[in-house]
Amino acid sequence: MESITRADLLFVMNEDRDGIPGYIGAETFAELSFGLARRTVDRQKIDLVLLKMPDSRVACFEEVSLWRRLGWIKILGEEIVL
Repeated sequence: MESITRADLLFVMNEDRDGIPGYIGAETFAELSFGLARRTVDRQKIDLVLLKMPDSRVACFEEVSLWRRLGWIKILGEEIVL
């Protein structure tokens, strides 16, 4: 978490796992949530970028979908505004 506090970019390398595209596990979701909290609450200038959109079978799919719609996170290849 200390590294995220100092970062200006949090890149999540959510590759496919066990046949699930864009897998995000609990620890990675916690790190992503922490980065989002730093961005929204503490006004840290940090971009949150995922390698790919997670599959609907990923436990945090709804949260990631909402955060993406709100413009809080991006998928690699989408425009990032610093």
